[in-house]
Amino acid sequence: MSEREPTESAPSSFAGSLYADEKYMVRNPRQIRLLLQAMIDQRATIAVHPDGHEQSYPSAVLEVDEDALLLDGSPLPAVNRSVGEASHLLCFAQVDRVMVRFRLDYPQVLVEDGRTAFRLALPEEAYHLQRRELYRLETPVGDSPWCVFPDPQGADPMRWRVVDISAGGIAVLLPPDLNLLRLQQRLAGCELQLPDSAPIAVSLVVCSQLVRKQANGMEQQRVGLRFEDLPRGADAAIQRYIFRVDRERKARKNGGA
Repeated sequence: MSEREPTESAPSSFAGSLYADEKYMVRNPRQIRLLLQAMIDQRATIAVHPDGHEQSYPSAVLEVDEDALLLDGSPLPAVNRSVGEASHLLCFAQVDRVMVRFRLDYPQVLVEDGRTAFRLALPEEAYHLQRRELYRLETPVGDSPWCVFPDPQGADPMRWRVVDISAGGIAVLLPPDLNLLRLQQRLAGCELQLPDSAPIAVSLVVCSQLVRKQANGMEQQRVGLRFEDLPRGADAAIQRYIFRVDRERKARKNGGA
C-alpha cells in the first residue's frame, strides 16, 4: 500500500517470544496501545518479519482500537501472501528514536479498493527501552561476533572476538600490553562479523580501556567502542542476534540445561 523504502533483511530466523531484559517488557494493554498510537503519530516505519524469517518488508500501524490494530500491507502481492500465510510477525520500530519490538499473531488479510492491510490482535507484550538505555549482551564463546580492525601500520587486519554487544557498541578483549588504541580514537573501515550474517562495515570510536585480571589469573585489556553511523539494517541485524542468543539461553534454562 505504501511507498516506503525497502527494509534490508536481517541475518537469521528468529522464532518464539521476545526474550530480553524483563525490566524493559511492557505488558499493560493501555501502555501497549499508547506505544502503537505513538507509532501512528510519528509515522514510524516498522520492519515486519513474517514467521520471524530474515526477509522483512516496511510497514506501519494504520489504526489501533481496544483489542486490535491495523497493519499496512505491501505493494507487492507476493509479500502480502507471505504475511497472510504467516503464523506470526516479528516487528521492529522506533518511538522517539527508542527501539520497540513486539510480536503479532495470526494476521487477518483485509482488501479494500485494491489495497491490502492486516488486522491483528494487540501484542501481549512489547520490549521498549524506556530510559533510552541499550540492552547489552555478554556473548557466548562459541557463538560470538568478531570485529576486524585495520592495522594502523598497514599490516594485516586484526580480528578480535566481541565479548559484549548492544545496538550502541561493542567490547573486545586484547592482550594487556597491546597499545594500538587510544581513547576517543576513531577507527574507520572496521568490519563487524555476526554469526550467520553478512559482514557489516562499521566505524568505531574508542570509549574505554581497562585492564582486568581473569579468573585464571591472566590479565586482559577490555576495550569498549561505540558505533558511529551504522549502515541501514545493521541495528536490526544486531538486535536479532541478541534476541536469538537470549532465546537460546532462556530455552536452556527452562529445559534445565
